[in-house]
Amino acid sequence: MKPQNIEALWTHLHWLTVLAQQGSFTAAALRLGVSKAAMSQRIAELERAAGAPLVQRTTRSVRLTEAGQRLVDDMRGPFEQIAHSFAGVRDLAGVPRGLV
Repeated sequence: MKPQNIEALWTHLHWLTVLAQQGSFTAAALRLGVSKAAMSQRIAELERAAGAPLVQRTTRSVRLTEAGQRLVDDMRGPFEQIAHSFAGVRDLAGVPRGLV
């Protein structure tokens, strides 16, 4: 996959991490504010791009494959850093500045 196309999948990677945290497509879709069908479609797109299954689906459960778990584990740190950085910027926006 070309590097510029990987950037188009960053949201998909986030959705995979939410799916791993929530443990079901329904709960993950609810947390993200999207439909279950959209959630499933994004994960399927990510699997096609990766060339490997990332999620084992059954009628009652969802489990990450070894590849899916590795991807989620590798993304955990960067996503936590993004959240931390964003919170810092938001905190700066709330701090009064200038002459009083």
